[in-house]
Amino acid sequence: MSALVSIIIPTYNYGAYLARAVESCLNQTHRDVEIIVIDDGSTDNTQAVMCGFTDRVTYVYQENRGVSAARNVGLEKASGDFITFLDSDDYLVGEALATRLDALSRYPEVACVITETYSQEAASDTLSWKPRFPVPTVSDRFYEQLLTERFPFQVAATLTRAQVAKRFQYPEDLSNGEDVAYFTKIFFSEKVLYLPVPTSVSVRHMDSLRHDIDEVRQNGAALVDLIVKDPFYGGALDYLYRDFRSFRSLSLFRRFYQAGEMHEARKHYFDVLRSAPVRALKPDHVAKLIKSYFR
Repeated sequence: MSALVSIIIPTYNYGAYLARAVESCLNQTHRDVEIIVIDDGSTDNTQAVMCGFTDRVTYVYQENRGVSAARNVGLEKASGDFITFLDSDDYLVGEALATRLDALSRYPEVACVITETYSQEAASDTLSWKPRFPVPTVSDRFYEQLLTERFPFQVAATLTRAQVAKRFQYPEDLSNGEDVAYFTKIFFSEKVLYLPVPTSVSVRHMDSLRHDIDEVRQNGAALVDLIVKDPFYGGALDYLYRDFRSFRSLSLFRRFYQAGEMHEARKHYFDVLRSAPVRALKPDHVAKLIKSYFR
């Protein structure tokens, strides 16, 4: 497909990873790309890194306003036919855009395609992934799987038709789960295609883990009410509230447990126990709860 793809990269103090992300965009087999880096007030070497890409990348510096505000600025500036987002510490595989564009050309009724994502530890070159669904799948109800974490969602693995992507904005009062809030509206409004093929790489490193847990603590379970009670849905998501709440609390339990914050982890575990006891009492979760009292 001959089309301009806008790639929006928000970044904040990730100069150590940014060059790899940008290079992965420049090295796509689909060459017609517009790369937009929104620097959300970085104080590290980000500006110096971007000096090496001045003729190939649109670089915008703004005072620190959060990742949602950065992505919204990118949406305003994007002029492509299709839009994708990439976190600055992740990267794309070489045929990522070509694979997604080919899929959208074969499914003209679909507004967005989402693929699988490789997982990579920062200190390793090994890429791993496990497909959630065995075959390409089209649905207008993927928002259900997204809210209950049954969907292999990574923002870097998406490609959306621009007229749909620009219809919505990221919630700027949210810094964790903001991508779920944004894409729930797309998934609720349009048909979406899932491809069981990895086209992006999510890199796990200590900087991201520390940064993530701070944002998780700040936002907690606020994401649930922000999405379900949004007037946009007119109450259409009310039936998902209990499941969404329990899955969100379970996710928070795992994250705080992994971060070693056991008191906070237990608080979210008991929230799951109250709303979905069968889910809370799975052996793996109970084992973590017991261990939390001895760590």
